[in-house]
Amino acid sequence: MGNKAKEIIIPEKGVFRIIFLYVGQGDSTLLVVPDGESHKFVLVDSHNCETAGGIDIIKLLEDLFDGLDNPGLDVYINTHPHKDHLGLVKDMYKNKKIGIKQVWHSGHKPGGEHKEIYKELEYVMKDLGEENVFCLKGSRDENKLDDKEIKLGDINYNVLAPAEYVSDDIEDEKPEDRYKRIHEQCAIIRFKYGKKEKQILITGDADYEAWTKHITDYHKDRLPSFILSAVHHGSNSFFWKGEVDNEDPYKKHLDVINPKYIIVSAPKSKESKHNHPHKEAMGLYKEKVGSDNLHHLGKNRECIIVDIKEDGDIELYPDDSLVEAYGIDKSDENGNKDKKIYPGVVTKIDRKPMG
Repeated sequence: MGNKAKEIIIPEKGVFRIIFLYVGQGDSTLLVVPDGESHKFVLVDSHNCETAGGIDIIKLLEDLFDGLDNPGLDVYINTHPHKDHLGLVKDMYKNKKIGIKQVWHSGHKPGGEHKEIYKELEYVMKDLGEENVFCLKGSRDENKLDDKEIKLGDINYNVLAPAEYVSDDIEDEKPEDRYKRIHEQCAIIRFKYGKKEKQILITGDADYEAWTKHITDYHKDRLPSFILSAVHHGSNSFFWKGEVDNEDPYKKHLDVINPKYIIVSAPKSKESKHNHPHKEAMGLYKEKVGSDNLHHLGKNRECIIVDIKEDGDIELYPDDSLVEAYGIDKSDENGNKDKKIYPGVVTKIDRKPMG
């Protein structure tokens, strides 16, 4: 069997490749960043949902880095320390075939059920040392990281959230109050590349409070993006403060972002304990970009790959082969828990250049 990870993930020189990985009920995006004659590897969030056929990220990364001259994740970015965005971080770090060289994080310190997974991130950050750990702070400046200008290969980026004053405010609260505001302190980053610049907006689980109070108006000039990674697995929390009611949804942020394509990282609703993605949110996304440009990873258990070339030409296409090679499902139709590879069922389409 060939090395499917290398075959699919590593692009030609000068291409910025973004792989929205299907990980079931969770989120994980792999950035292959052009860096002169080579590439850097950046993973934004991580999870392994074994009951919805999610990709085994450890195995995928082991294959990807096998035999490379400078293997490992150059940067691991955590938008917020919830289990479905932070899974396996310590395993990746301690794995001699993978490893992590830098961590960028939101600064949130969770309690409750997410406290244990945060301890794994704390272990990694302590072991890396302060010089290799950066706290994300919203800024109007490009390539600004923890009050320093730090380039990431040949691309540019804007850290839009969390705002420093929000982080300071939440840090002083009681654990139970911090727990409720974690999505208000979620990192949002826009990555940019190409002479005819194209943008990818990564939003984590940033909620209604974050967008209406801290982000949309302040960062309106830095939000427009060609591709939007949908907030919170297609949750209604992007559009409504609480339960969906008779109030009109908040849509100003979506209009400002004005995406051409939207990617939703979630399993099928019936496979999600939170019923992600929510039908109301999906309806609003479809209204904005059309059904052909709204890509729900769990619908066919597939990844979405985006290539941005040096001149800014961009193409987006689905890939089922990574799920076929690395997808894991521990529950069969009878509820048995035997580990098995899940073969994705996808009709392949040709890559479509979008200019």
